Amino acid sequence: MRKLLLSPLFVPSFFLIVWLVFVCILFVFGYDNLAYILKDHGPLEEITHFSYIPLFMTFVLFAKFFLLNKEKRIDFILFCTLGITALLREMGAQHWLASKDTTAFKSRFFLNPDNPLSEKIVAGSILIVLATILIYLIKKYTKHLVVSFFKMNPTSWSVITLCVFGVFSKFVDRFPANYKRSHGFPLPEQLQVNLKIIEETSETMLPWIASFIMIQYWLSKRKQ
Repeated sequence: MRKLLLSPLFVPSFFLIVWLVFVCILFVFGYDNLAYILKDHGPLEEITHFSYIPLFMTFVLFAKFFLLNKEKRIDFILFCTLGITALLREMGAQHWLASKDTTAFKSRFFLNPDNPLSEKIVAGSILIVLATILIYLIKKYTKHLVVSFFKMNPTSWSVITLCVFGVFSKFVDRFPANYKRSHGFPLPEQLQVNLKIIEETSETMLPWIASFIMIQYWLSKRKQ
């Protein structure tokens, strides 16, 4: 089992298959109930929320392993922070901070004079902290990630899989709005629904992939 989990192709192939099966099940068996499945706080959204439970379980399970390592202690805390932030984003925290707007983390929120200054300060501070964390992690790990990827490092392959799923889900999420902005008319309603399923199911995979990254890293270091 350890050999399988430490294969560089395990996470990319496993989660691609799981995601495709998940999408097919929704299209085949849930097509008549898509409005219910995709509604706010509906089944699909709740599945995504519960998907973060395994991630936080790995955080707790491996906390001692990382916190006792001086080199990885700060990075572990930052990864936990990003995990909590991702869950809050999925739960709609970006809407909680805006009392007079739809979301607190877009340029129009900061440019709108009707939004309270206090909310802009809070939202801006959060963005600065998250941007600092991401820049720090990208600067520290990008070179290692690229080099180890070509050395068939399983954790690196899994991290890139996570990034691909994340970028893909964001692209699908923004595509309908960008299409309407570029062409002046929206995509067909049914196509928008189909894209919504693809986006939501892609996001559901993210915490699971992150959980497996933690497990793979722990197994690889334990093996050494």
